[in-house]
Amino acid sequence: MKRLKSFLSNIAFILSILGIVTFSLFILEEAVQVTIFGTWPAQNAKDWDLVLEGCDTIDSINQTIKILNCSIGWIQPFAFVSYRAYSKATDYYVQALRKKVLANAPECFEGKRVEFLFTPKRIIPDGNQVRLINGRIVVITDKIPEARKLLVSGILQKQGNLLVIKTDSIRPAH
Repeated sequence: MKRLKSFLSNIAFILSILGIVTFSLFILEEAVQVTIFGTWPAQNAKDWDLVLEGCDTIDSINQTIKILNCSIGWIQPFAFVSYRAYSKATDYYVQALRKKVLANAPECFEGKRVEFLFTPKRIIPDGNQVRLINGRIVVITDKIPEARKLLVSGILQKQGNLLVIKTDSIRPAH
């Protein structure tokens, strides 16, 4: 009887530890979901700064999930695999949502690094640089690109009514 009590006591202790880990991850998952739900009305209201704030909040919570899951989540293997997949899906959601903000209100990214697909409508050589223009977006690079559809990255700056990106990377989009 004493052995059974000891065995059951040890099982209860192990289950308690596993429960603490998975419950903490579950609450963090719920925090991500509530924040995601908050980005929906912000998108409907076209409050793109608030949507970006939601992205930052989701990123922060998701980093905590990753740290907790990688440091002690492995003690519950099924939960570890599930929360790793959840974090990956959350990264995808944030990436897609940031692209939506960039498409609708690129000025929200002023001073920030952006990466996006770009098709110039006009190409204007300008001394040692080339200006690729589509609407009020101006991409500055050092040579005329060979492809028409480009993957551009760089820091977005506002110059009057124009949004200017001095590229740190430009390559053909596949």
